[in-house]
Amino acid sequence: MSTPHHRRRKPRPKKQSAEGTPPSATKKAPPGKRPGRGRNTASKSRWFYDVRQYALLTDAAGNLLILQLPKEYDATAANTWTLPGGKLEPTDEPGEGLLREIAEETGLTGTLVGPAGVARWTSRNSKKLGIFWRATVPGTKPELKLSREHQRAVWISPAEITDFPFHREEMVTIVQKLNPTV
Repeated sequence: MSTPHHRRRKPRPKKQSAEGTPPSATKKAPPGKRPGRGRNTASKSRWFYDVRQYALLTDAAGNLLILQLPKEYDATAANTWTLPGGKLEPTDEPGEGLLREIAEETGLTGTLVGPAGVARWTSRNSKKLGIFWRATVPGTKPELKLSREHQRAVWISPAEITDFPFHREEMVTIVQKLNPTV
């Protein structure tokens, strides 16, 4: 008969509280009712983000599509530029929701190539998490059907990205990281 190569630990004695009661005998609050875990705690805002997805949407020649926000948008963002994309809905899978946004905003059918980067920012008392994807469309500067969410669409070379005032500087940074010559 062989002996095991490990040693068995002796059972630990149960700890006693200052009053002499074992900890298992004290009643704990259910998981959702623990102190500091309520719906309106200050720590919640530190951890939960409004998730956005954006596409670095390029055509066959490497041109990048950018969209101009309307003048009716809020004062800080009116007439600035952005990338195709938007809010990740609760029923959206990452990537699939972005393809839906591209189709809604431009009428184009995109193909995801892969992730491009992540950025965080704060606006109007909420925290945003932006997930950026590389995506392509067939052809060169294909004609698109712009939604009412934007007032203009322009195909640019990635090197021209700094020539446009972007709503989020993080978008410019992501494009520059992926195109080191920019």
